[in-house]
Amino acid sequence: KIVADKNTTIALNLSDFKKIYIIGVGKDSAMASISLAKILGKRLTKGIAIDVNIDQQPTTNNLQLLQGTHPVSSLKNIKATKKIISLAKKAGEDDLVVSFICGGGSALLCSSESELKASNTTFKELTNAGADIIELNTVRKHLSEVKGGGLARLIYPATAISLIVSDVLGNDISMVASGPTVYDKTTKKDAEFVLKKYGSKSTISGLKLLETENDEKYFKNTMNILFVSNKDSLLAMQEMALKLKLKPKIYSYKLKGEANQVFSKMVKGIKSGDVVLAGGESTVELNGKNKKLGKSLRQAHSKAIWQTHGKGGRNQEAVLGFLIKEQLTISNKRLAVISFASDGNDNKTEVAGAIGDTLTLEKVKKLKLNPQNYLDNHDSFNFFQKTKDAIYASKNNFNVADLMIVIKD
Repeated sequence: KIVADKNTTIALNLSDFKKIYIIGVGKDSAMASISLAKILGKRLTKGIAIDVNIDQQPTTNNLQLLQGTHPVSSLKNIKATKKIISLAKKAGEDDLVVSFICGGGSALLCSSESELKASNTTFKELTNAGADIIELNTVRKHLSEVKGGGLARLIYPATAISLIVSDVLGNDISMVASGPTVYDKTTKKDAEFVLKKYGSKSTISGLKLLETENDEKYFKNTMNILFVSNKDSLLAMQEMALKLKLKPKIYSYKLKGEANQVFSKMVKGIKSGDVVLAGGESTVELNGKNKKLGKSLRQAHSKAIWQTHGKGGRNQEAVLGFLIKEQLTISNKRLAVISFASDGNDNKTEVAGAIGDTLTLEKVKKLKLNPQNYLDNHDSFNFFQKTKDAIYASKNNFNVADLMIVIKD
């Protein structure tokens, strides 16, 4: 049985299938594939997963784990993707393919050198111009053989179950990893619109834009299931807060906005014992130049931008910004604010995020720090290294966007 949530349970009789395959794409898909391989045991015919970090090897020879690069694709990604394509094509009408589709899959899945060149060029231009993840992946879909439902076409006519781990606000599963197993409603014109909107130097004629698969027959045997999302994390946090005799409230599942302002809305009306929770992804505007580090720049996608600034991430900047703006509020109301990346990586720094409270403010005075200077230089990492309020977390976690907490004593 596969239990996606309390309302979605899929029961399969594995004896109905001649062969069973596993495909893993994206961050932590390797660990998920290892877990499923253990459950399937000898029933597993073959499995391949491409991931950024591979810290554990499978106990079966039937599962191959391949390491790729992220956020910029490379030849390693092409080699791994070709193996996934080959496996998908082997699946027949009487076979089952279970896929883990996770955040980061857009960069990890790369089917050709032409896609590699086009994707990396346009990716850099669009992220520097401020395109969000929906716009980025709209273009990516139309440069690829496997994105935008392409993987589902390759798997057909086998039965396909895709377990999707969403890092996209609103959980549009067609945008997670650029929707390799989901019917795509975007068109080449949509991709062209995005390129024109941001004044991409890559001319439309110079890019080999493809229409995604629009024949619905390739999707009739495919079940796409939202397996894990930001909401699941928040509900688990809410449950833990209740066990601790606190009063939790979920403020938003898709909080967004300028990082140094997101906490200001969450603290309004907070009372003693309250825990306000939120999930989402904020943006960081760099010196007002209309260049934003949001979902599109996840984990420091654009090195060119950050080379002119300090070291940091949107979670650390969110806490630092609130410390500066709400010093009296924190002291008078005895507040603590926390923001961290669910996958343990805040903008490719060593940390997941940070915590800010009255103790942080005391250390600021003792160390004679100027928080505003750190914020102006987007150098939140070094600020929290000095105050020792950075949050470190395991990197072997699903990416379900960021998580934010406000707690009042």
